[in-house]
Amino acid sequence: MKKLTILLVIIFSFLFSTTSWGDWNYFPITPDSVQLVKYYYDKDKIRKSGKFIYFWQLLSYKEPFLEGIEGVLSFTTYIQLECSIFRFKMLKYNFYSKSMGEGELVQEVTPTSGWEYPEPKTIAMSLYEKICEEHQ
Repeated sequence: MKKLTILLVIIFSFLFSTTSWGDWNYFPITPDSVQLVKYYYDKDKIRKSGKFIYFWQLLSYKEPFLEGIEGVLSFTTYIQLECSIFRFKMLKYNFYSKSMGEGELVQEVTPTSGWEYPEPKTIAMSLYEKICEEHQ
């Protein structure tokens, strides 16, 4: 009986365990069949502090995409967003060897660039508008 209980606990642990991509919300841009990249954001970890919103974005690719960084299939970006004047700042990049932010962490980058403004009619603009609408 004890062995059966342990076996059931192990089985249910695997069946109901969450993976690291479980919290990523898909942000559709075009039909899946033509996408080389898929955009996600972590809706559960969006934080507001004063006039700023902080959140993680994930870009997941079907094949390696970056020149100079071998074997990268996805990356996450930590973003600071100011909705009142609609500008953003990239705070951190993490590059991963597998899709959906999984696998080996290939490289971490802390950018030194300042504030940027999203281009009209872009994926970034659409995503940031959605986040601002939901968290203002």
